[in-house]
Amino acid sequence: MKTKLIFRAMGLLIILASLFVLFSCSKSADGNLTKEQKELQDKNLESSSVEENDYAESDEDLTAVNYKEFYDQLAPFGEWVEVKPEEIGLAPKTASTKGSGSGFSLSSLMGIKDAFAETDAGLGMIYVWKPSTDLGVTLAAGEDPVYVPYSNGQWVNTDAGWYFKASTPAEETTSHYGRWVNSPTAGWLWVPGRVWAPAWVDWKQNDGYVAWAPIPPSVYLVDGTMTVPLMENNNYTIVERKYFLEPNVYRYNNVYYDKGNRIYISDMTETQGIVVVNNVIVNKGPDVNIIQTIYGRNIELVKIKHVKHFNDVRYSDGLYSVYSPGFKRYKSKNNGRFTINEPTSYKRYNEWRTGKSDEKEFKKEEKENRKENNGNDNGKKHDGNENGSKHEIGNKHENGNKHENGNKHENGNKHDVNDNGNKHDGNDKGNKHEGGNDKGNKHDDNDKGKGKK
Repeated sequence: MKTKLIFRAMGLLIILASLFVLFSCSKSADGNLTKEQKELQDKNLESSSVEENDYAESDEDLTAVNYKEFYDQLAPFGEWVEVKPEEIGLAPKTASTKGSGSGFSLSSLMGIKDAFAETDAGLGMIYVWKPSTDLGVTLAAGEDPVYVPYSNGQWVNTDAGWYFKASTPAEETTSHYGRWVNSPTAGWLWVPGRVWAPAWVDWKQNDGYVAWAPIPPSVYLVDGTMTVPLMENNNYTIVERKYFLEPNVYRYNNVYYDKGNRIYISDMTETQGIVVVNNVIVNKGPDVNIIQTIYGRNIELVKIKHVKHFNDVRYSDGLYSVYSPGFKRYKSKNNGRFTINEPTSYKRYNEWRTGKSDEKEFKKEEKENRKENNGNDNGKKHDGNENGSKHEIGNKHENGNKHENGNKHENGNKHDVNDNGNKHDGNDKGNKHEGGNDKGNKHDDNDKGKGKK
């Protein structure tokens, strides 16, 4: 009897060992799941459509909602990057243990004070979009182009409040969905979101100036309103009121008063922005009557119409047909990770942190660093250098990164499909979309703020 039990146990062990070997061998060379495994894994999912008027966004959406349309649409105009939730300002109580610990903090990464978000969700890796340098604009003479959200475009008065009409299709999408992180080493990074708004911005103003900044991650609507944490001055675009409606509004960005004194956001008045009115999201911002008085004319009201397909987007004098795709929320039946909500191509986390594509090389270097520091830090691994270490590593990614200068997605032809040969402004030093865009969009240089007629 004992012999039979022994043989059965041995047989079971052999079967388990065989399955383990089979599973290990079927992985791709870089350790990722094969296509077949991904398909099998994704079949074990439950999906549900997200209601159009469901404005209750949450951190969990970043791993549960399928953003495939955004992944595919934005991929040619930048790169998707795998990051840890805490590196974009999220602090889940049960964060993923994949990868090494993060030395980033919300204040250092985003320039935001006392705004950590807490969630019970165990978020895994998430994906953010880094815009191509081709989308950048020259903010000051002699400087290299940089990308700043809600700057390369124009504010338009609509029946949903102040709508930011961007100069490229990719920027149009990211101006009306999601949130933005301002990283000292990587610049502005876009975090996907599923709720549409005329512009997800925070407003400040005084008697002479209007300022706005992208709303950071984990700041959501609660009971029809939202509270935005204090952000750094440099996150805001500041213009005189008399230039508020101008196309390419970044050209009028100015952080100094006429007498040369610095304009501080903390000295300006908080202005209500995103609110829900009659179950519709509205972006209030500056009082349109005051802007009309300053401009000395009536500002035309544009109607907003939502369309499901990007090809149906149209912009005319009195009507904007804007892109508002439907979304699905997924749940794995066995609580496993699923790949249906991942970009087709993205820079992996360790590659992003170090600027290296060889993960083995990264691990080897990390191990050597630990050995070197073991005798000096009394068990506190790199404690003296941890504050900012990742920012320094990130600089390797920024300087000379093959994805920045010659990004395989860019090829110097980021918007040919939408530009139709549009000429570019000779004074912009790299801004590719000054004169026109969007397949005949009437907005740009002839639009003048909708109502400048």
